[in-house]
Amino acid sequence: MKRALLIVMALIWLLPSAALAHSTLQTALPAVDATVDVSPERIEMKFDTKIEKLSTFKLFNEAGEQVETGKAEVSGDTMTGAVPAALDNGKYTVKWTIIGADSHAVEGEYAFTVDASVLATPSPTPSEEPSNEPSEQPSEQPSEQPSATPTATPSDNDSGDDIGDVLASPPVLVMIGIILVAVVIFVVLMRKKSS
Repeated sequence: MKRALLIVMALIWLLPSAALAHSTLQTALPAVDATVDVSPERIEMKFDTKIEKLSTFKLFNEAGEQVETGKAEVSGDTMTGAVPAALDNGKYTVKWTIIGADSHAVEGEYAFTVDASVLATPSPTPSEEPSNEPSEQPSEQPSEQPSATPTATPSDNDSGDDIGDVLASPPVLVMIGIILVAVVIFVVLMRKKSS
């Protein structure tokens, strides 16, 4: 009886850490579901655990055609790859396969949209009429103007969906199932002992 109880307790104690050890995407560049007005020069993904060098990704356009990217480079928990050619406007999907810290292959994907219709406004041409008082005209300092180009840094607000993703992931469901089975076994053993 004590041995069965110890086995059940060990299963309940050890399985959550094993089930939750799979790596998940934390941030990306371009950000998940972001719309960017400039074609990205690279794809960058950061995961919640260290990933192995064999990890890779592919980029697809709206038609499902693979877009050429540079070789995936892995450093710690981050994977990057160059985008050598400018992307046309449209929605793109990044499909990644990583080898996580638990040595299991994990696949996933996310999307972003390129909308380069917003073009930078050309700087105004100087007046053709000569100015009689050039010294009184204040010089325009472009550095004083805030940058109008939004940065493509990943949003930290995407982490709110992580709890729902973890609860709906297969490892967590397996863990819950094993815990329920362990509880049933424990109850049956207790009833046999009392009878």
